[in-house]
Amino acid sequence: MSALAVASLASCEKEESGLTGVTYYPVINVLGDAETVVYVGETYNDAGCEATLNGEDITAQVQTSSNVNTSKMGIYSVAYSATNELGFSSYASRTVYVVNESSFENLYYGTISMMGKLYSGATIAVTEVDDNVYMIDDGLAGYYFYGRYPGYEPNYDFHAEVFVTLNGSDIAQVGETGSWYFPDPVEISGGTYDSGSGVISYTGEFAGYPFSVELNPITK
Repeated sequence: MSALAVASLASCEKEESGLTGVTYYPVINVLGDAETVVYVGETYNDAGCEATLNGEDITAQVQTSSNVNTSKMGIYSVAYSATNELGFSSYASRTVYVVNESSFENLYYGTISMMGKLYSGATIAVTEVDDNVYMIDDGLAGYYFYGRYPGYEPNYDFHAEVFVTLNGSDIAQVGETGSWYFPDPVEISGGTYDSGSGVISYTGEFAGYPFSVELNPITK
């Protein structure tokens, strides 16, 4: 009985000292879509967020940071953070795609079929690097960095940079594959650009394996 009383007293002392207290973390709810599309030159108005802490509204305490630049095509983000009284923080974010309304130079969602596998949804950028010379930042449309080995970058560079020219509706590869992890080049044998739909389609070969790619422009 004495031992039980001592143990009970010790337990009470721990509870009174706060060692068994509950810590509440901020909960951040991003308003609107987690991914937003804006055309180059438009004004971007962020929808913001709501935040609570143990049921209390702390939205006014949320810190927001953004690198969105609507004057230039690219992938940007808006980050939200809130901190509780003990210094523990919670985070949330929104991705903002700034795209060209109708242009070969744009952001795309890629789909690739190769080696009996089909991967869709990788974000692919096509940018003009010289007069009528464009770089597709991954000629394999995310086959490795998005499909087979997601999360391996930046330790491994699985983006195969491919350079092409646009002549009317036809695209043709120029030069060699840019620096990437594999020694084999990505070779595009032929492709087209549909200016009406904005879709890029091409076929090619990598390490002896044929592939086909379709790039669909990211739009509102």
